[in-house]
Amino acid sequence: MNFSQFTRIIGSKLKWLILFPSIIAVLVYFLTSKLPKEFVSGASVYTGIASGVNSSNSDDNGQSNFDYNAVNNAFDNLMVTIHSRQTSEEVAVKLLAKHLMLKEPELSTLSQEGFDLLALQIPQDERNSLIGKNEAETIEKILKELHSSGDNFIAELINSNKGFYSIETINSNLTVKRKQSSDFIDISFKSSDPGVAVWTVRLLSETFISKFKYLKVNVVKWFETRLQEAAADLNNSEDKLKDFGVKNKIINYQEQTKFLAEEKELNESNYYKELSNNEASKRAIARLEDKLENRDVLLKNNEELNRLRKKLGDANEQLERAKIYGNPVASIDILSNKVNALKKEIQLYVLQYYSLNHTIESVPQENILNKWLNETLIADESEARLKVHIDRRKEFDRQYIEFSPLGMQMSRLEREIDVAEKQYLEILHGLHLAKLRQQNIEMSNNLQVTDAPSFPTKPIQSRRLPLIIISFLASFFLLLVYFIARDLLDSTIKNGERAEELTGLKLFSALPITSNDDLANAKLENTLLDFAVTNLKIELENSNESISNYLITVISNREQEGKTYASNKLAEKLYSLDYSVLFLTNDERVDDIETEDRRFRAIRYDVTSKLFSARSEQNLLPEFSRVNKEAYNFIILEVPAISVNAIPNQLIKNSKLSLLMLDSRRSWATSDNYMLNLFQKATNNSNKIMVWLNYVTPKNLTGLVGVPHHKSVGNGRNSLVKS
Repeated sequence: MNFSQFTRIIGSKLKWLILFPSIIAVLVYFLTSKLPKEFVSGASVYTGIASGVNSSNSDDNGQSNFDYNAVNNAFDNLMVTIHSRQTSEEVAVKLLAKHLMLKEPELSTLSQEGFDLLALQIPQDERNSLIGKNEAETIEKILKELHSSGDNFIAELINSNKGFYSIETINSNLTVKRKQSSDFIDISFKSSDPGVAVWTVRLLSETFISKFKYLKVNVVKWFETRLQEAAADLNNSEDKLKDFGVKNKIINYQEQTKFLAEEKELNESNYYKELSNNEASKRAIARLEDKLENRDVLLKNNEELNRLRKKLGDANEQLERAKIYGNPVASIDILSNKVNALKKEIQLYVLQYYSLNHTIESVPQENILNKWLNETLIADESEARLKVHIDRRKEFDRQYIEFSPLGMQMSRLEREIDVAEKQYLEILHGLHLAKLRQQNIEMSNNLQVTDAPSFPTKPIQSRRLPLIIISFLASFFLLLVYFIARDLLDSTIKNGERAEELTGLKLFSALPITSNDDLANAKLENTLLDFAVTNLKIELENSNESISNYLITVISNREQEGKTYASNKLAEKLYSLDYSVLFLTNDERVDDIETEDRRFRAIRYDVTSKLFSARSEQNLLPEFSRVNKEAYNFIILEVPAISVNAIPNQLIKNSKLSLLMLDSRRSWATSDNYMLNLFQKATNNSNKIMVWLNYVTPKNLTGLVGVPHHKSVGNGRNSLVKS
């Protein structure tokens, strides 16, 4: 919608845009005549939030780091505390208690009207049950009654949507705002009773100050409780680890497992080394025994020697076990002396048989026996050490089986201690910050009422005048929006711009819904006919056509589009401009007429099959041969609507110009597009068709003739030819 359309809507509906809002304003004027007077009382509270000392917001040099976000957040928390339901409920209870304690009305606390209203809201019996010895006891009784059950007269009074003690009323009439960027906040309350306004502000200030400080300080107690719980959890986890270590004889699990692994590796290394030595000794003994003769005799006669050897082997095993396990030195010396004694005894016994033994190679038997004895002793010692190493392997395996699960359990206990310790430290840090904030509150957030609420002596200015103005403006704009929406949602063709947009054709002219009895409307119609003649002359000049026998066909998609009237008006206009015009129509209401100077003639023809096969206007009437066609400059031919008749293709094709007549009061449909395509095919030249808009309201003609001046609008049309 452009500006001209907007101004057109306002101009056409101006009387309604003034009359309807005026009626609404007058109605509001009478409805607000009995509005109650309202009184406002206010107070200023110093918060110290913005400029107060903040111990948690200073750097190492003691310089304060001002945090705008923290300050805004603190003010937001303060506002939420003031507007909270719990704060409003406490104020309502305290105000009710103060009013119940009154024996008679006091203007500074409650007016006569409010006192009488309270008597109606709370009967005397119930009132007596609520009144205590003092105000504090009365508050306690009211709270007890309020929380006794979900349905009681106190709860109904506080939760209602009106009254001095309504939470909704308190919140809706309460205004809280910060003074620019200062530490002060202004609190104001509006009420129909000046005493109620004063005491509501006073009680509200006291209530929210104590509540805000309590919320800030109470967090320290929570952290202290959580710190005790975290310390108990940490001690419990440490006791579990201690009991686990005592039970499983663990001093340092990592060092113990490291020592155990090292000892096992050393034992394995010594075992395989001793196994290698033992195998070497056995092979040496076997080779020596092969060289000895009479070995069987020697063994049979040397049972004592074998006994001594066995005894020596046991002694060597005991000695080696004592060395590996680290027995005392005295014990090792005793075993060593015992081994040496057995060795000497065996040597003496062997020498007794030395002379009896000789080798095959004539090697002295003593040397071979000494070698055999030495190898045998070495083999016995090796066997003893192997047994000790095997026992150690079994012991290490047992210790590994025992220590493996202990490691996982100890890790779990250590993680539990670590988590408990971190939690303890976090809570300790939070407690430290909470105490800092507590100190900040005591130092900076010292909320104090600097300007106490005063008793309002005069009511505030009535809202009556703003309500009247708002009602007028609101109804004006709503009505304007309605007219604009109705215009935008109107799907009719309405004006020439939409006709060109919908049809894709150039606009020839338009005709208004007017009556010739009205001079202004007749002037408007005449202006539009002049516009039509101008367009016709332009078409003549552009096509280089001679003004002789110029055939104009007036066509339409539907019936009742006003072709007859429009064609006749165009013919009359051309006649008035000294052109000779022949008007051919199929309208039964038109009679054949001719002017005295024979320069204007109207002839009616019948719609027959000849029309659809006619190649020119001469084929329409049998008597057309008697008409002097050459005497007319323009021939205007009205063609029946094609919605009920076929198109005379040749006739349309041979015409110089075709005018598509449209009723602006109807919508453009898909069928109209289809029929327009048929017309364009018939003319074989789309430039020969122009759109002619009919029944246009004067307000929609501003695009053609500017702002039309007219007095009335009618539907009757008169012309030389009655149609």
